[in-house]
Amino acid sequence: MKRLSLILLILISISSAVVAQEHPRYALIWNDEFDAAALDSKTWSKIWRSTATWAIHMSSNERLYDLDKGDLVLRGMVNDFLPKDTASVLTGGVWSKDRKKFGFGRIEIRAKFDEAAGYWPAIWMLPQSNQAINWPHGGEIDIMEHFSTDKFVNQTVHSNYTYNLRKGNLPPHVAYPSYRAGDYNTYGVERFQDSLVFFVNGQRSFCYPRYDKGEDGQFPFSQHDYYLIMDAQLGYKGGPAIDKSSLPVELRIDYVRYYELDTRTDVIPEPQEFQTNCKKLKKLRRVVYDKKTHFDNPDEYSLVVKCGKATMAGNRRWAESTLAQLVDEDGYVGNIEVHDWAACAVRGVSLEHCGERLTCDKLMRLLDKMAFYKLNHLKWNGEGAFTAEEADAIRKHAHDLGITLMDYELTLPNVDVITLENTAQVPALNRVFFSTASPQGGWLLLNNLGKEGMDALMAFAERYWRGGDADGSKEVNFMPNALSTAGTRLANFKEKTTIHYQRFPIK
Repeated sequence: MKRLSLILLILISISSAVVAQEHPRYALIWNDEFDAAALDSKTWSKIWRSTATWAIHMSSNERLYDLDKGDLVLRGMVNDFLPKDTASVLTGGVWSKDRKKFGFGRIEIRAKFDEAAGYWPAIWMLPQSNQAINWPHGGEIDIMEHFSTDKFVNQTVHSNYTYNLRKGNLPPHVAYPSYRAGDYNTYGVERFQDSLVFFVNGQRSFCYPRYDKGEDGQFPFSQHDYYLIMDAQLGYKGGPAIDKSSLPVELRIDYVRYYELDTRTDVIPEPQEFQTNCKKLKKLRRVVYDKKTHFDNPDEYSLVVKCGKATMAGNRRWAESTLAQLVDEDGYVGNIEVHDWAACAVRGVSLEHCGERLTCDKLMRLLDKMAFYKLNHLKWNGEGAFTAEEADAIRKHAHDLGITLMDYELTLPNVDVITLENTAQVPALNRVFFSTASPQGGWLLLNNLGKEGMDALMAFAERYWRGGDADGSKEVNFMPNALSTAGTRLANFKEKTTIHYQRFPIK
């Protein structure tokens, strides 16, 4: 087994400071600052030409692309250098299609662009899915579009509801915020289960909510992950002729940053984003286990809560854990539907270098906590550390919770140890986990972590290991997007408030 000791104190300080300064309730998950000598081919590819209006001039010619002073530069140019290409103008664009997708959270792009008649720089998103989705049914999120010499930018959503059914005003689906012309501006969108919230330079520009239960394809934006498109387009329907005398024009991207809600903060308990059918909380009055529904994956489960009645199927323990995370301290819960399974098979905790000698009671509580966060393997030394009666009780309790116990000397192939020192902070842990990503999972080495850090670490491990690709797709080299599509995104909720391990009587 490969041991990884990752000491990130400087990085932790920097990343935590940036997150705290910009978005107190968010953790930086991924970013590209475009400081490298070449474009990251694991994330970006050049956009190919197609018959779509925005792509009819696309070209992969190197003149249209550059990395300059920490910026990605995309250009629109007169075609006076490719005689075999019949297009009179050429444009450059990149996208993360089939390479990098983005789940719920906040994505920000800092950029600036030139102005010219017929010039149409854009930063936008389309759904990434294993199935073909005919536009606009999967939804389109336009984070920023600028047309010619307008004194504002457009931020727009498109869907079957807004485009085909022409219901773009109920609710309004576009805003026209101002921006600093000729300068860098930061454009962002937050995507939740029930809304899209847009920003320019940190100021909220408008919110597009789920309306009337999202019927008629009104809100497809919670059903897929999305990929990012950035391009320097020329020519658009209803626009002015392209002013070739103003070319070349540029779209300069300083950075792309992707954030998710930080488990250390209490500002917004995310379960409210999951109460898609009814905002009003109701007392949990009944829990039913559906014995007729079966899943091939032993980790898989479903949970449906409606008007205070919860119905679960599949892995009962994990369904109960999710329900416990959703029910508040007074026993109230909102309507929700969750279908979830693990991205990684081994979600382990190792005690082999734990500085504290755990008593039987403490180990029992640790097992309860692991089950709450859906962690399913524990490395321990059962020989000599406890009496025979205690060891038997621990084994039985672990079995009842669906947790596999392993001795220190036993190993599993392709499962790494993730070592975190002292008071590692949650936002930086994303970098640790990404650098140790494995299809099988990993072992958390609980060494010198206080109770608070241990809770935060386990909560993050649940979200990462279970939030990879619940739709069955895989990232290149297995780099799962944390909290991609799995229902355990709701684990973002209240690790820093009251953690309650509830057991529910099944009827």
